Amino acid sequence: MIGLILPYFCLVTYFVLRIQEHPLPTWFPYFALCYLLGSMILVVAFSRKIARGEQSQSLQKSQAARRSMLRTWAGYLIAVWAVLFLYGAYQTVMGRLEWQRTLPAGAFLLAFIGLFGRLLYVDIRPPSQSVTPTEAKTSSTKS
Repeated sequence: MIGLILPYFCLVTYFVLRIQEHPLPTWFPYFALCYLLGSMILVVAFSRKIARGEQSQSLQKSQAARRSMLRTWAGYLIAVWAVLFLYGAYQTVMGRLEWQRTLPAGAFLLAFIGLFGRLLYVDIRPPSQSVTPTEAKTSSTKS
């Protein structure tokens, strides 16, 4: 994750040190959110393929506590982001915020809520009982 976020921090440092008297470009926050969201999606997609090695039992016990802590943190983040999304939507409907600014922010909040919600759902869901094709053939021939 650090390897994916490090180029972003280098770009931020470049803009901050190079152009100190000018504000950041208007596209920069959107680029930052897209880059961080993309990095998270890449890590989620490929982390299970990378970490398929064998784990010792002591490591598995410590990971149970870590997983419950991460589930709690993800649930907290989802709740906070949902409240922020609803508050922004309310303020926009009331006319206190410009819809041109709240629409991209709301889209990013929904993307993060969806990503973290899906990950939390997959993590909490019990493993399904899958039937292999050979087991299906043997059970159909017996009946």
